Amino acid sequence: MESGIGLGMDGPGSGVAPETEQGTVGLDQMPCAAVVERDGMIVGWNVLARRLSGYEGAGPLASKQLFVGAFPLQMGQFRQRFDCLLLRQHGRPIPVSGAAQPVDWPGGRARLILLMERGEADLSTAGEEGHGTFLEDLLDSAPEAMAITHRGCVLHVNREFVRMFGYSKGECIGEDLDDLVMWDGRAHETEMLLHTVKEVGRASIETVRRTRSGSPVDVSVLCAKVLIGGDAMGLFVTFRDISDQKRAEERLRHTSLHDGLTGLANRTLFTERVRLTMSRLQRRPDRGFAILFIDLDGFKQVNDTLGHAAGDALLLTVARRLQESLRPQDTVARFGGDEFAVLLDEASGGAEPGRVAERIQAKLQRVVQWGEAQIMISASIGIVLGGAQYGTAEEMVADADLAMYRAKAGGRGRHEFHGAAR
Repeated sequence: MESGIGLGMDGPGSGVAPETEQGTVGLDQMPCAAVVERDGMIVGWNVLARRLSGYEGAGPLASKQLFVGAFPLQMGQFRQRFDCLLLRQHGRPIPVSGAAQPVDWPGGRARLILLMERGEADLSTAGEEGHGTFLEDLLDSAPEAMAITHRGCVLHVNREFVRMFGYSKGECIGEDLDDLVMWDGRAHETEMLLHTVKEVGRASIETVRRTRSGSPVDVSVLCAKVLIGGDAMGLFVTFRDISDQKRAEERLRHTSLHDGLTGLANRTLFTERVRLTMSRLQRRPDRGFAILFIDLDGFKQVNDTLGHAAGDALLLTVARRLQESLRPQDTVARFGGDEFAVLLDEASGGAEPGRVAERIQAKLQRVVQWGEAQIMISASIGIVLGGAQYGTAEEMVADADLAMYRAKAGGRGRHEFHGAAR
């Protein structure tokens, strides 16, 4: 339909009246924000639309810089009703509802878009009841939590995001995604992800995020650019819950580094901690340490006379008594059978390791009750002091083992130092 008033083009936002199928309308006389769009560009808008968007006095503007969401993905079509986000020039995006209809505008046909900011009640249930758009339904069918952001602010979240993090969709829209799910002190992760996305288009990381209640959740995060018309308009972020995977990995790691019966460190973990302590000694030679190698006296006889169940119970008792004899920073390990090892952290000279060995002997010599039987045990202990003469943890453990055999050869319930007597 040709315009009946033959208006000249005074520029966007001039307030001139388009002619609709219902007659001539003045943009600035409309009681809501009004925008005229043609060929992907805003060619007119009223004062209310400028105030709402924050683009006061702005020059030509592409519609994709103003709108994002369920509308207007296909600006050339005359969609009658829609919900979307209005991307303000400064500040958070605003959820809006609106309607569109064809109009005559200087230069040809265009579309008149009427906008109203959505209230909190509408926003809090957005997309949570009934059916949304095809795109919303598609995202809600995804098994992973998803969020679409623009300048860090949330434009859309799917159903799995709501379930995983505990927010309603309304609580997310327009909020900073990091503020919703990020733990304090992890801003560097966002910087790293954004840098990688900028360089290669996508980035991923395994990390921890928090739910609305403050509970941690292990997640795999994948970020990729949102491209509209070839332009990057934001980020597509997915979160996959990997809590079960992390727990399985932790169980596997614990199993590989701990004794299955007693829960103590095993030889692998013990040796690694000795290596770390030796490295520290190179920086702080004043902070000495020692290794105690412990072998129970007469353990085979317990197994042979009372059975392996009694032997296992005895080993559990020994493990508990060893832990009770030491400080929290010390390490107790079971090497297998009835062999144990202790790493004494910050033990200066031989006096302290000797006192610890005596304390262990006193603990172990207390009677262990097994049914009607009373088990009496003791241990032979070899001691080696850490020093520059050792190049590897294995060498220290071997010398402690030799000292233990000398103690056992000298009788039950004794301890011996490697090298000269202390």
